[in-house]
Amino acid sequence: MCSAFAKTCASALRIGAPRRGRRSFSAPVGAARAIVAALIEARVEEIRLVNRTLARAERLARDLAAPATRITIQPWSERDMAQRDAGLLVNTTSLGMTGEPELDIDLTPLPLPAVVVDIVYVPLDTTLLAVARKRGHPTVDGLGMLLHQGRPGFEAWFGRPVQVTRELRAAVLTTLGATMSAPR
Repeated sequence: MCSAFAKTCASALRIGAPRRGRRSFSAPVGAARAIVAALIEARVEEIRLVNRTLARAERLARDLAAPATRITIQPWSERDMAQRDAGLLVNTTSLGMTGEPELDIDLTPLPLPAVVVDIVYVPLDTTLLAVARKRGHPTVDGLGMLLHQGRPGFEAWFGRPVQVTRELRAAVLTTLGATMSAPR
């Protein structure tokens, strides 16, 4: 999953993995472990973890501690201010997913060049991404990560490589009931 996150950022934004030294914000639930590992691998200097359950963030920080990356933990109540000076915001929670409450976050403290990623893919265009785009942030939806995660399984099951392409993305969008005009 580490490479799925990096490849998603690279293909969607054509900027490569999050750059060295950029500060990051992640709400650690589910896929967060792999995303934090990918950010550490990309040599991001600081990662700010925010979680509704502080013990989960503490455990993740402890498990993935790396000498070149400072991992700090912020309480959920400070999620807005944790964005200050960040170059990347990643929502790894189920908040904003169909059937779940919206992610309640104010993007005002997030610098405008910061990239906003939401790993949710149903709906593909979450409220978080729509608000971020309206503010002028580059955004990345969760479909690319889903596609890159599926590659190894497909290759193992069918014995042949698969490339994540625009055509594959379009086929999955059709399956999910979205359209190609859905924002990226």
